[in-house]
Amino acid sequence: MIELRQISKSINGHQILDNLSLKFNEREMVCLIGSMGCGKSTLLRCIDGLVKLDAGEITFASGQSPRIGMIFQHFNLFPHLNVLQNLTLAPIKVLGMSAEDAANLAMEQLKSVGLAHKSQQFPHDLSVGQQQRVAIARCMVMNPQIILLDEPLSSLDPIATGEVMDVLRNLKKEKTLIMATHNIDAVSELADRVVFMDKGRICEEGTVEDVLNRPQNEATKRFMSRMKQLHYVIDSPDFDHPELNARIEQYCNRFGLGTRAFHFTQLAVEETLNIIPLDKGVQLILSKSEQEVRMNLDITVEDMGVVYTDPSTCKDELSLSLIQGLCDVLEERVVGDKRVLHLELNKESLLK
Repeated sequence: MIELRQISKSINGHQILDNLSLKFNEREMVCLIGSMGCGKSTLLRCIDGLVKLDAGEITFASGQSPRIGMIFQHFNLFPHLNVLQNLTLAPIKVLGMSAEDAANLAMEQLKSVGLAHKSQQFPHDLSVGQQQRVAIARCMVMNPQIILLDEPLSSLDPIATGEVMDVLRNLKKEKTLIMATHNIDAVSELADRVVFMDKGRICEEGTVEDVLNRPQNEATKRFMSRMKQLHYVIDSPDFDHPELNARIEQYCNRFGLGTRAFHFTQLAVEETLNIIPLDKGVQLILSKSEQEVRMNLDITVEDMGVVYTDPSTCKDELSLSLIQGLCDVLEERVVGDKRVLHLELNKESLLK
């Protein structure tokens, strides 16, 4: 349906897309993944015509440009218009529809995303998930054949993500969807095909199973390894504890480990942070073992002052004792000018 042939794009002297070729089929959902700055969003904007190519071409099977809709990360709803007015503006102004026909069409689309009862509300009256669903409905009133989604889940909390995911499940049955995202769970569930991008090029493409679980390219392997971990940096004793706890809970939920595993992991993190200085630069990496239900915690400390797991030098012996009870493995080693604490949490406790 869409074919990109050797397209390139530079912005301010920086190569964003580099001789990239790719095809998209009708009624297929393709997810673009890759690190920030790899070119995913620019690729979508080139397809939509918002960004002009430096080289290459984009062709369509029909020979004519199809109707393309785009959904953005931050919704882009008009704050001074209510929900119904947000949806009817384009059909009236662009398609020349009557106000009555546009309103009927808008209500149909609002009903399809479960928000017909919110038609008279303003965007600020809605939750973030509802705002994104309104943005999807607004896109659909123009009856696009192709829908481009630029990080549509990244501004959403878990509940809102679930709401929008439910809408996308239905959309993929009838439309061609191309979504740039960092949400690997959404990719796993929704994608028919996954494209991994790095430095403006396509490194790997294939099924979810092939790209996410059996990547062949080294850049893809590194990316997927990072995505399967929780990274958190602490540079002050006054860091955002609730944010870290929320991220730990979300990480545990990703693997279906449940509330007990979250509290157990959160306790291990909290007690470990009690025995190390938080103003020296701390990097926390939480990962789930591939082979079994086991959480691994690696904490890198930019301070060589003491051995933190030695009771004679540890600043909080009670916390150290608790950590030892929580872990099957507790190791401390020196890597360059840093100390690394490695914990393997007791798997029996995670599963109880």
